[in-house]
Amino acid sequence: MLKVLIADDEKKVCQLIANLIDWESLGFEIVGVVNDGISAYKFIQENTVNLMITDIRMPGCDGMELIQKAKVLYPNLHIVIISGYSQFDYAQNAIRYGVEDYLLKPIRKKDLMATLQKILDRYKEEILDAKKWQDIQKKLEENEEIVKRSLLEDLLKRPEKFGGFFICEKINAEYHYKFAEDCYQTLIVKIFPEKRKEDADTRRILLQKGLELLKESVQNVCNEAVFHIIDGEIYGLFNGTEEELHKVYRRLKKVRLDVVRLQDVFDEIQVYLALGRCINSIRQVLASFEDARAAMQDRFYYADDFLLRREEKKERDDAKYYIDNAFKKRFLNYIEILDIDNIKKELELICKALKKSRLQDGSVVADVYKEILTLFYFGVHSYNISIPDQYAELQSHLEYFGSIDKAIAYLAEYIVNSLMHWIAEKKYVEARPIRIAKRYISDNYYKPLTLEMVSKEIGFNATYFSSMFKKETDMNFSEYLKKIRIDNAKNMLLNTEQTVEDISYAVGYSDIKYFSRLFKKLTKVTPTEFRKLYN
Repeated sequence: MLKVLIADDEKKVCQLIANLIDWESLGFEIVGVVNDGISAYKFIQENTVNLMITDIRMPGCDGMELIQKAKVLYPNLHIVIISGYSQFDYAQNAIRYGVEDYLLKPIRKKDLMATLQKILDRYKEEILDAKKWQDIQKKLEENEEIVKRSLLEDLLKRPEKFGGFFICEKINAEYHYKFAEDCYQTLIVKIFPEKRKEDADTRRILLQKGLELLKESVQNVCNEAVFHIIDGEIYGLFNGTEEELHKVYRRLKKVRLDVVRLQDVFDEIQVYLALGRCINSIRQVLASFEDARAAMQDRFYYADDFLLRREEKKERDDAKYYIDNAFKKRFLNYIEILDIDNIKKELELICKALKKSRLQDGSVVADVYKEILTLFYFGVHSYNISIPDQYAELQSHLEYFGSIDKAIAYLAEYIVNSLMHWIAEKKYVEARPIRIAKRYISDNYYKPLTLEMVSKEIGFNATYFSSMFKKETDMNFSEYLKKIRIDNAKNMLLNTEQTVEDISYAVGYSDIKYFSRLFKKLTKVTPTEFRKLYN
């Protein structure tokens, strides 16, 4: 509702205006009626008014003076003047001060309705324009935020965009920051659910929550603080004085504790924060991020530290110390002969050696993990062991571990399960011809079958088939055929009225005496005794 004030020294005129039309149906509400200019000015000072209808001539403060004062207070106030005089100089002055319309007394309903409709239309346009302006401002702010967030990704993934060097002023202008050539420091944060590492949705939720906590905690602590999620990790860049950065460190420790508390919802949560070196120019930011990445790898040895930092080390560990030629030869040999137990033992020894490392270099854990994975795939391909290629996926999964035990155990489990699955599948494939042969024998046992006939049926050499059949069934072909025939004879003896002689012929034996001797040999009783005993 647009709020309306009526001001006229004639009370009857005020009553006429108030009762001439249905104000509410048009979207107006009369909030005040006064009879002089001073009261009108005081009213608009103390109350919200959207439209003022005023006479030109009133005691104390005439209409023109009231309009001038009102427009100074509220430039957007809509005003309609009324007068009993048709004086164009008044109308011209009123229009100059932004009056909407000039109505002559006596006021007609038609004229008042038309004036109010014009005011309503203009008010709607003002509201629409204001909304459009707000939308434009919002989009500008959103676009600016997108540009600001893109800085870290550009620095890390598209450094060529900066022409090989970084100029603070240029970055500030392009990305809407206020970096100062003071102190800079980088941050990498890794968050994942311990028991649900492969749940991408949970990891994404935790990262987003971590990002919110970081922004909330570090906001306004230093000159600039930039955060962005890149490839499943939170990257950060701080800029400020040394004193401000020390305040940031304290806030980061609190953030780590706040994220860990989320385990009430997400079970156990692993959180690692790694800082790069403190630098005095944005030109060195990539080197600082490299330090943060190296510090993050050291979590395998310093996982309990609140903030991981890479200390300068005179010596570096080497994966060749753990994965030497002797290990490679043994490991490949165990893959070739499918020696699961010894593969497990070799990986357990590697794990123990890494944990006892004097240098405690986290990067070597990643190198050893990669070397073992590469060696495994080389072995399975060399020995025609068919398993799905998950090299890239397994390599990325290393990022979800914070201990050597869990990383190597995960790798060992994958290797063992892959080989076991292939062994089982290989046995299934190799046994398939035997299953076909057994089904063929079961369907044709009453015929004069021979080893050669069955091996030909499944497309195998008779000698090879005989060997394979014995290996899979622990019986040679003739023994198995006899067993199937006697099993069917037992079923006929119990479920039919056929004579022993008829059953002998039915299962493939024309010599009843031979049939009876064979039956007794396999069942310890004669066919007649079997029928009496079990029927």
